[in-house]
Amino acid sequence: MLRRLAMDIGPLRDSRPFRNVFIARTVSVFGIGMLMVAVPVQVYDLTGSTVHVGAVSAAEGAALLAGFLWGGVLADRHDRRRLMLRARAAAGVGFALLTLNAFLPSPSAAALYVLAAWDGLATGVSVTALLAATPALVAPDKLVAAGALNALTVRLGSMASPALGGLVVSAFGVGWNYAAAAAGTFGTLGLLTSLPVLKPSGEDAAGHPLKAIADGFRFVASHRVVGSLMLLGLLFMVAGGIPVLMPAFATRGLDGGATTVGLLYAAPACGAVLASVTSGWAGGLRAPGRALLVASVSGFAALACLGLARHPGAAVAILLGYGFVASIEEILRYGLIQSHTPDSHLGRVNALWAAQETGGGAVGALGAGVLGRYLAPGPAIVLYGTVSAALALALALTLTGLRTATLAPGSDPEPAA
Repeated sequence: MLRRLAMDIGPLRDSRPFRNVFIARTVSVFGIGMLMVAVPVQVYDLTGSTVHVGAVSAAEGAALLAGFLWGGVLADRHDRRRLMLRARAAAGVGFALLTLNAFLPSPSAAALYVLAAWDGLATGVSVTALLAATPALVAPDKLVAAGALNALTVRLGSMASPALGGLVVSAFGVGWNYAAAAAGTFGTLGLLTSLPVLKPSGEDAAGHPLKAIADGFRFVASHRVVGSLMLLGLLFMVAGGIPVLMPAFATRGLDGGATTVGLLYAAPACGAVLASVTSGWAGGLRAPGRALLVASVSGFAALACLGLARHPGAAVAILLGYGFVASIEEILRYGLIQSHTPDSHLGRVNALWAAQETGGGAVGALGAGVLGRYLAPGPAIVLYGTVSAALALALALTLTGLRTATLAPGSDPEPAA
């Protein structure tokens, strides 16, 4: 039973190219986290303005989304190995320039705008190429295992990298934070150089990039499995706004303080890590699409129950469960997307998925903020979870292609008319 539950590390053990890409992506995740800490700190120190802090963060976020979309087109037209190398080198140059700017007697705030956007763009292109290259580096039956490893990296990185960045900034200053990120990024180039040529099959170098992006949207909209997975992703975008309500819920619903808020924020991530390290069973599911739908409905139902909790312990336990099933949904969704997307579209589909994951929190946060203005936090969370669970259940009953989808090659349902 323990062997069945333990995370399948087969992709790391059996595929040296995947291992190299995995290490490069891990470094990329930590670089993003350290950038997210250092840039706002330096901008505020230079300007004393929260408006500038928000504007720089918005510029970086917009550039990251643009990098995802542009990287998706490039990854479907060019050698993904070369694209990764160029994007990681560009990101390293951006970190190096941030380092130089930080050590100037009078650092430039304008340079922070430009370089934060530069690194966001380069990172978006790099991440998209890394995701698109993965199916060519592991066996088809190891895609879910690869998704679990990637999910674990992102979860741990999102928790550890801001803390690490904050420690470096506090102890040595922002310049050394950027220097560490630059050194790590340049260090991954050797790993990526050893990869095989990863040219997409059926590539089409002609046509405007916007037409290529539109073609990616058409593919997603017409495909019974991939399109259904993106619809579920939209629901999880909405659920991504729940953290906005946590401070008010902790204070007004649980009679707690800052410690309670911290526990509420940490619980989903802890549940997600637990799901990743016990995901060995997921790769052997006969009906992963059905399991994904069950996980989706269960996760949203857990959120509805969260709004009814009146004790911090109960709320933390519910959020642990939510993080667990949400991570299982993410792992299975990754495996199904990679299995059912042809190589010629992997770049653009992964770009849309990454953009959805990145932008979802902002969209959900806006909705949660508006809802929290008219309802108490507890009822707002109940309404959020109930509506999302009902929509997920409706999708589960109507998305026949997803319910019957498997990870086996050649089992792809016909696209919808």
